[in-house]
Amino acid sequence: MAALGLACYAASSLLALRALLGERPRSERTSLACLAAGWVAFAGVLTGRAVQSDGIPAFNAFEALTCYALALSAAYLLLMLTRPIRGIGSLLIPYVSVVLLGGLPGLHVQAGAPPAIQDVWLALHVLLAFAAYALLSLASVLAAAYLVQDRNLKHKLFGRVWERLPSLEKLDHHMGWLLGLGFLLLTGAILLGITQIWRHSGGEEWLTDPKVGATAVTWILFAVLVHMRASAGRHGRSMAVVTVAGLLCLLFAFIGVHLVTNSVHSFVGILPAN
Repeated sequence: MAALGLACYAASSLLALRALLGERPRSERTSLACLAAGWVAFAGVLTGRAVQSDGIPAFNAFEALTCYALALSAAYLLLMLTRPIRGIGSLLIPYVSVVLLGGLPGLHVQAGAPPAIQDVWLALHVLLAFAAYALLSLASVLAAAYLVQDRNLKHKLFGRVWERLPSLEKLDHHMGWLLGLGFLLLTGAILLGITQIWRHSGGEEWLTDPKVGATAVTWILFAVLVHMRASAGRHGRSMAVVTVAGLLCLLFAFIGVHLVTNSVHSFVGILPAN
């Protein structure tokens, strides 16, 4: 099932790139259909793992990366249904496909959070966290598209990419509201996480945990970004650059911190066993 899902994502990526760079952009709808099919396949895999483990399927490398990829895919599909924005799939879908591919080595690793903390509050914390990651990542993809269009405008490169990606104004508008909503969800996830910490561990060893620190830095960066856009009216290339930097911070807090140090706030099995 996972192989079928990955094949659908790969096909969707190729079709999205063809829609952006090819002579006729009609393959974008087919790309969305393949994306939806791949989403269903991977959602089925996670559902099966949830039934098998009788827990939340988000606690090893495969599950965590798949949850992130599916949340980002769902956010993009909802955006295309409610506020269609052409051309973005050519950047987003290949990125999501790489994320899914990175999680495949953990496909057969069985892991989960301790049963004592598997409750509705943990589920809500995980749900809000992945929703926040998805919206902030989608905003960052729009920021990357903004930088591409800004470069095209400065160098007067008015070819297919310029014509098929959204305008700078539309990209900036969508980037703004996605950042605001994603930041609110991230704040809610952090507050629920703090509640879980004090309920189950007292919180002492979490205060100096590297993942908590990385998440705090990410939250501060997005807080400053949202404030600058909302209060100071800052827009344009500089804001797009900071938004892309925010995605790098988010990915480090989510995955990278586990690769360089130990963390008590770790997805179980995020690293291969020695």
